[in-house]
Amino acid sequence: MLGDAGAGNLALLLDDPNVDIAFVSSDALAEASAKEKSLADKLELVARLSPQEVHVLARADIGGVAGLSGRQVNFGPAGSASAVTAAALFKALGLKVEPLSLDAAAAIEQLKQGAISAAVIVGGKPSPLVSAIPANAGIRLLPIPFGVPLEAAYLPTRLEPADYPSLIRAGGEVSTIATGMVLLATRSKDDPGSAERVDRFVAAVFPRFAELQAQGRHPKWREVNLAASLPGFKRSRAAEAWLAGRSDQPARPMAASASAAQAPGLPEALIMSKEQQEALFTRFIEWRRGKEH
Repeated sequence: MLGDAGAGNLALLLDDPNVDIAFVSSDALAEASAKEKSLADKLELVARLSPQEVHVLARADIGGVAGLSGRQVNFGPAGSASAVTAAALFKALGLKVEPLSLDAAAAIEQLKQGAISAAVIVGGKPSPLVSAIPANAGIRLLPIPFGVPLEAAYLPTRLEPADYPSLIRAGGEVSTIATGMVLLATRSKDDPGSAERVDRFVAAVFPRFAELQAQGRHPKWREVNLAASLPGFKRSRAAEAWLAGRSDQPARPMAASASAAQAPGLPEALIMSKEQQEALFTRFIEWRRGKEH
């Protein structure tokens, strides 16, 4: 089922008998948990997924996020992951804008026509919607300045020419932030079959997760750490059992054509590679140096 990765997905997960697992952004989960203290007792973690980058698209004549003050900015459909993140972002930056609730595709068209000033899209880079914007569309990616107001909830990261060659010049980059995405199940449904279906999902996907990390798949899969926890939330019984019993065994690849890339082994699926650790540490050091100066 298509969802919004926000409040709508949480509501479906908790109330719809046809939904056993849902994608939920960490922003939306934090907001819902603040409103309902017992939410962690109703939900359980299936997997913590890769960070989702925040893309702030704006008209070419706008120099930075500060220039959006008082202007129309699309946040996304009410309750969606993008809407929750956008609202929290502008609040943290102390900027008041006029929020709109268009879907991302409609917002980009409005931007091309100059009808709105900016749009916030949250999603793993490269986002297909952002990648499809041509170089001559009069749209640019705005950098998001990372600092104290954003430290508690977001990670500093950047967008590079390889991500969006039509929007970022060679040798350049756009600093931004990232939020999280989790895959949740519910412990509170009356249907006893729900837990069994979650167990079957884990049994079908986790042993073959390495196939999603093979070359040719979206690069974000290679950032996922299946062993990552979510503070305050218990892990589903099936995921916990699989991690305990399979952490020292290679992943079983999905059936694939002879031309498909060979799947990496389980250790790469469960932990960051050395190169990923070094890249993350390098980005952190660069940010710290910039902050000190």
